[in-house]
Amino acid sequence: MLTRIPAALAVCAMALALGPLAPTQARAAGVSKTLCVFDPSGSNGQVFQLMKDYKLEAVAWGVDFDLKPYTDEKLAADDFKAGKCDASLITATRLRPFHKFAGTLEAMGALPDYAITERVIKSLSKPGASKLMTNGDYEIAAVFPGGAIYLFVNDRSVNTVDALAGKKIATLAYDEASKTMVKKVGASMTAADVGTFSGLFNNGNVDACYAPAFAYDALELYKGIGEKGAVVRYPLAQMTLQLLIRSKDFPDGFGQKSRALAAQNFDKGLKVAREAEKRIPAKHWLDIPAADKLRYDEMLREVRIALRDDPDVALYHPIALKLFRKARCKKDPTRAECAEKVE
Repeated sequence: MLTRIPAALAVCAMALALGPLAPTQARAAGVSKTLCVFDPSGSNGQVFQLMKDYKLEAVAWGVDFDLKPYTDEKLAADDFKAGKCDASLITATRLRPFHKFAGTLEAMGALPDYAITERVIKSLSKPGASKLMTNGDYEIAAVFPGGAIYLFVNDRSVNTVDALAGKKIATLAYDEASKTMVKKVGASMTAADVGTFSGLFNNGNVDACYAPAFAYDALELYKGIGEKGAVVRYPLAQMTLQLLIRSKDFPDGFGQKSRALAAQNFDKGLKVAREAEKRIPAKHWLDIPAADKLRYDEMLREVRIALRDDPDVALYHPIALKLFRKARCKKDPTRAECAEKVE
């Protein structure tokens, strides 16, 4: 069970869901800035169109964006780092080197359902959380939800942690969290990228892969599922797409206004994800026993803590993990972690 999101797919799903952003009162454009937008379809893609709407909203906050499309997410991040972009729209995992706290939003198992995800994202959009959304010169100016990530398997008997041992799982090789989880369950990692993981699964070269529900139709993952496989109904992580800026290069208050707008559109951000989940036939969903869910919860918690504490990796931000634990315990105080308070 893994957590890295096939970014190209989830980004498209999110953009389709959001549609036009809630309007604000526009005024004359202010400072000119470059916004590099990751969209696997380039300037014709749904994400790029979304950011055209966002560009109109930003005028009200004193910024006139020049949008530049990127089909390579790594390049969009690298060009931001090099100063070729004043802002960049990328996934949480890609922006982790700039902002570990925001990158931790995609931590495995940290946000187990949409209600908790909404509570956390809206909390982080409030003025009192502005310090958490800033790391040195870097600031997260928007967080858009992209939906849950699920495990797709070609054999529905793989319904326990133990059953994953020895199975081949398509894994994005640059994501340390995924590699850690593969080792944790005793599975075998098959290196993949956004463009190859679905083919590996559909052609039977791997036993499992992980993706948002949108992939069932869009990438024809039902072919890999076949007659014996399933989609395990257990969210591994929550995908987010985030707007990364350098605070000093933007008008005062820009980031706060932008985060508030994104939070206001949370429900739109989940529309396609929810609809895609409904379109997966009931026969292809696999519900796991409550006892096994508890085992998964504990296993993912152990991995989060390890990825927080390992000095050679240190992927997850401790304050973020603590915040997420509090959100989980507010919804369900009976969870064992609520008394232990290890995260």
